[in-house]
Amino acid sequence: MRLVVSGIPIEVQKKNIKNMHLQVKPPDGHVVISAPLSMNDKAIEIYARTNLNWVKKQMERFQEQPRSGKRQYVSGETMYIWGKQYFLTFISDAQKNRFEIVGNKVFLRMREESSVKQRESYVRERYRMMLKSEIERLLPKWEQITGLYCESWQTKYMVTRWGTCNTDKKRLWFNLQLIQKPVECLEYVILHELIHLRERTHNEVFTAYMDLYMPNWREIRKQLNDSMLDFYDAQDESPLQKLIDQRRYGEIRDAAFRYLEGEMKQKKAMLSDIKIQNVVHIEQPEEGYICFDVIVSCDMEYSASRSGRMSFLEKWLRIHCQVLVGIELTGFQIVWITECGQMEEGGGEKFAGELMPVIPKGSFDEEAARFLEKYYPKALKEAVPVPIRQIAESMGLTIIERELFSDGLDAFGVLFFEDGNIQDEKKNILIRNAKGGMMFIDPRHYYEQTFRKANEMIAHECFHWYRHRPYHLLMKMLGVRDDLGRVIRCAVDSGHGDTEKRSSFDWMEWQANSMVPYILMPAKTATGKIEEMLREYHTGFADPRSGSQMEKLISELAEFYGLSKQTTKTRMSELGFIIAE
Repeated sequence: MRLVVSGIPIEVQKKNIKNMHLQVKPPDGHVVISAPLSMNDKAIEIYARTNLNWVKKQMERFQEQPRSGKRQYVSGETMYIWGKQYFLTFISDAQKNRFEIVGNKVFLRMREESSVKQRESYVRERYRMMLKSEIERLLPKWEQITGLYCESWQTKYMVTRWGTCNTDKKRLWFNLQLIQKPVECLEYVILHELIHLRERTHNEVFTAYMDLYMPNWREIRKQLNDSMLDFYDAQDESPLQKLIDQRRYGEIRDAAFRYLEGEMKQKKAMLSDIKIQNVVHIEQPEEGYICFDVIVSCDMEYSASRSGRMSFLEKWLRIHCQVLVGIELTGFQIVWITECGQMEEGGGEKFAGELMPVIPKGSFDEEAARFLEKYYPKALKEAVPVPIRQIAESMGLTIIERELFSDGLDAFGVLFFEDGNIQDEKKNILIRNAKGGMMFIDPRHYYEQTFRKANEMIAHECFHWYRHRPYHLLMKMLGVRDDLGRVIRCAVDSGHGDTEKRSSFDWMEWQANSMVPYILMPAKTATGKIEEMLREYHTGFADPRSGSQMEKLISELAEFYGLSKQTTKTRMSELGFIIAE
């Protein structure tokens, strides 16, 4: 429930309590009233108006709080270690970097001319050492208590989560910012992530285990989330922080509350926590707008029995938003909200906060269908060659196949998101004054033994334009430097072997490469086409001597769809036709 009194929004949480409580909470001074389940709305409003002067004074205190800009790591700044406040003293020392805690002071010794980035990196590594030491002490304790053991764990500066768990690899990640919170907060996060090894989602089973091992976990979680100041601190903003700033977060939170308000009233529940989990599917459905979906998890608690025992319910929402394309990010609007499936924690821990377009392999067919629905829906209804050159033209792209720009044939294509040039390693300009939307294909690849043909190259670049250019435009409006930049140069060998070492650009190249056969051979109609051809060619494929017939079928299918034979074989196998192997 939500009240607005004298222009002040007030969140009302009904609980199994006897008296009303009024709070003005950090980090932004929002107002919360906790009221008994039996209290009527009018009585709550009168209570809020009676305390209005006190509320305004408390809100003014939050607004008047000095908020530092980017941390400079100079004497006088405050730091928090394990929940305790320390005062920083910087000492110029050209000999050796040192970080010492003495009483309520932290002494940082570094060169006088050291940059803020250098000081920050050094302090963070000291933080990391302290946090790792505490995790090494506490993790075995909780593993023994729960009987749940992880394969590996690591620390990382994250902006949306205190910890994550990759249940498949049994790998845990802990937010470096936990060093600033009391130790019991770290223990809560360790237990939370370990239980995810047994129960992936925040359901009643998960809650029951939390209650079993740490009965006061709700109070610790509240303490942790109430002190979550760094998410909106300006000192190290990630793209996600810049996109979902404090104002936009408030709008998303309010929209989620309104969406769930009816169910909360029915269950007499309260919304105890709202978390931004991810931003997905950044796209440009029409000129002038960029849309994206914000994935939000909402924790609702309600009394399920007369005993007053609180039950736990987790809701996941997909909040579809849009912004105007321009120099800066403006025109933010929430278009619609729907419930969505739960996301497993830890799925994108490596690029947490970077807004990188993540497309799971299991969603490639769905992604290709969206692309074709927009540009060539006929291919989703019948087996036809996809006219990728016409699609490129309809997207506003210009294909140029006469420039020899690839040194040693190391790149098969170049796509310009914006006007610009392309240089070789010696800074010689290979392509000058290209316009945004120009696609360059090196014609020498047509005659070399590579795994791409012209159609595949063009489809690769079309997908970049469709899926990754909106990402680039959004990053540009946020003032964030992204890996793609104005020009995307698509290498023949992208070095995708070790997934742990892939950069965000490598992942987007992998996406574009992988999506080509899904676009040019859409699943449903291509399956029908292959089955039809198998019936025509059926001469007893169990006979090893019929391999030549199979090769002939693959050659015809590759010719029909405009793909290389190797790509066609791979796609047939993905569609379940193992015989192609």
